[in-house]
This record gives sequence, C-alpha cells and structure tokens, in this order.
Amino acid sequence: MTRSYAEFPSRPVPPVTSETREWWEHTRDRTLTVQQCKRCDHAQFYPRALCVSCGSNDLDLVKVRGTGSVYSFTTVFRSPAQDHFVPPYVVALVRLTEGPVLLTNIVTAEPEDVSCDLPVTLVWDQLPDGRHLPLFTPDSTAG
Repeated sequence: MTRSYAEFPSRPVPPVTSETREWWEHTRDRTLTVQQCKRCDHAQFYPRALCVSCGSNDLDLVKVRGTGSVYSFTTVFRSPAQDHFVPPYVVALVRLTEGPVLLTNIVTAEPEDVSCDLPVTLVWDQLPDGRHLPLFTPDSTAG
C-alpha cells in the first residue's frame, strides 16, 4: 500500500513546468483537472503545450469528477527507492470517467484486491509545498 508524503519527508516532489504550473495550482484546492482542446474537444492528461489529437495550442483546463476505473496496473514488490516507496505498492493507469488516462497509485487497498476495470475514486496526498498529488482508491459506492 502506498504511504503518504507525510511519512517520507525526504521523498522528491514532482516538478512544476510551464505546461503543468496551472494544473498544479488547481491541486492546492484539491481540484482535479484535465486539458480540453477548444478546437476538437479532445480531453487529455497530462498538461502539455499542444492537443495530441489536432495539434492546436488552444487548450483549457476543465474540472473532472475524479472517478474512473483501473485500465492497467502493476504491483511493485522491489522498489528501486525503498527509502521513499515501501513495497508492495500498486502503480496504475486509471481511465477517468471523462476519458483521459492518468498514471497514479492505488491506495488503501491490498495489491491482490486490485484488478482491471476496478472502479476507483480520487483521494489526495498533500505534498510539503501545499500542492496535492492525485491518488485513487477502490470506490466502495460502485455497485
């Protein structure tokens, strides 16, 4: 199970770039956003300079619900950085209800309970600088 940043104060934090700065600012309020192209309506994650569908640079950040399902995953049993990530933990691709796919961790679940198509919901892990990292947990309300 992935442990929080609070348990590992020396864990490196994700970098902020010119393309991701606004996205990271939204995480301070625990708001999950994805980019949406104004030209072709394609939704994408992670934030980048151009739409991967049509090449337009006319992109907005739009709020998403924070629900989805596990598209693919792996369980890490031998971490290359055990002083920051204690195995076992699950690294997953989560397909949001709105379509884009995020690379993330599944938390509060035993690795053997994670499967493809598992419904998940967003939880946040606070970073030392006030930003929040989006993680996912099994959705207990999904039927």
